[in-house]
Amino acid sequence: MALMYPKISIIVPSFKAGNTLERTLLSLISQNYPCLQIIVCDGGSRDGTVEILQRYDDQIDFWVSEPDEGQVDALNKGFKRANGEYFGWLCADDEITPGALVKLIHTFNQYPEADIVTGGCIRDFNGEHQITTTPVDDFFEKLAITNTIEQPSTLWRRTAHLAAGALDDSYKYAFDWEFWCRMKRNGAVFRKINDPLSVYYFSDDNLTSTGGTKIADEMYRIVKAYGPYNGRIADAYRFLYRHFDLKGFYDKEQTGQRKKWQDKIFHIVLRIMYIWYDADSVNAYNWNFASRQERGLGW
Repeated sequence: MALMYPKISIIVPSFKAGNTLERTLLSLISQNYPCLQIIVCDGGSRDGTVEILQRYDDQIDFWVSEPDEGQVDALNKGFKRANGEYFGWLCADDEITPGALVKLIHTFNQYPEADIVTGGCIRDFNGEHQITTTPVDDFFEKLAITNTIEQPSTLWRRTAHLAAGALDDSYKYAFDWEFWCRMKRNGAVFRKINDPLSVYYFSDDNLTSTGGTKIADEMYRIVKAYGPYNGRIADAYRFLYRHFDLKGFYDKEQTGQRKKWQDKIFHIVLRIMYIWYDADSVNAYNWNFASRQERGLGW
């Protein structure tokens, strides 16, 4: 069966991304996907962003550079203009890998019941090292307790987006995860691809890298709203964050006598938590990156 090419709308939110925006745009344009709508919503940058947008004006379906209320506002503004059958977004410092859009659409054709398809990702940390991720087999089941979806490697149906509603602008960092959870609650069907479909660049000053405790607070809100045990597992995670993670317990480099004492106390706490919750849910705790940021340790 020949591959059909339904229209895809990709929103690119941007602010002061003059050093990376061109890379992002070229990763979309070089897909050579025949029905791609590119929408760029910039927050009024004065760093050369507008000049880049003007340079690629004939290959961008719509762009605007004006003050906004942040990334979520920019995205919601873009999605209001989107008219594709499939939606996605790509931050102005990331890129998608060659052939990614065709692979995603092929998977939608293979699984016509799917509302969302996500893939793996190449995570680049300051250009110093890379990690390639693939969605775990039970990524859908774990979604309510940990964000198992790589946002730049994901497309979803317009119908699923409209059913879920706009992105929640009360979140600054974890709004994508809250959106996936809301779509799941609405009954959306998720499928995965193991191939890496994007490159997600982590730097010392991008949004995800500077959140610290604010990210932890938003993760708490999401697990509280969508997690198991009527959200009570969120309180266990916050306890681990405050009493162990922020004191360095989860840091790989920590050793010595202090670590031994922490181990003993930690295992007592775990035994108590295992009485209240299942071990898999407790062990899914993964807020260490937020703790490291709060303590100024970076990635």
